[in-house]
Amino acid sequence: MGHVIMPVEFEIFTDPTLVYIRYHGHVKTAEIMEALTQFAPRGAALAGQTHFFDFSKITSYEVDYPLFFKFMAKLLDIYPPEVGQQLNVFYAPPGPPEEMAEMARNPWEGSSKILIRTAQTQEQAFDILGWPRPDVVAHMAALS
Repeated sequence: MGHVIMPVEFEIFTDPTLVYIRYHGHVKTAEIMEALTQFAPRGAALAGQTHFFDFSKITSYEVDYPLFFKFMAKLLDIYPPEVGQQLNVFYAPPGPPEEMAEMARNPWEGSSKILIRTAQTQEQAFDILGWPRPDVVAHMAALS
């Protein structure tokens, strides 16, 4: 069962493991921090697993930069470098979703551990992942 923290929610799929994180509506840094607090206990066990970030339903966002930098530091605790490479796929159509994805991607630029690939369409995102997983597609459709 998914865990909902408006406007962020996550679901963990198995066989193979995929962490699906969805942002929607108006997103604020404090809400992302709260979601991370909820996710952190499980996140450590999922470090190194592919993450699929769905930014497609973001309508607007508000960034508190000091809090954003604290958020990025907390991510380093959840995803320690010794775990190895991790693929993060960002599904972010043009507009606010793409802007938010770019902001999330920039701090990782040049990292040899966190590999981020951005797609503007769902089809592109699944191409990067290597397959259109029926369980993830059904979950995304149910949320729309």
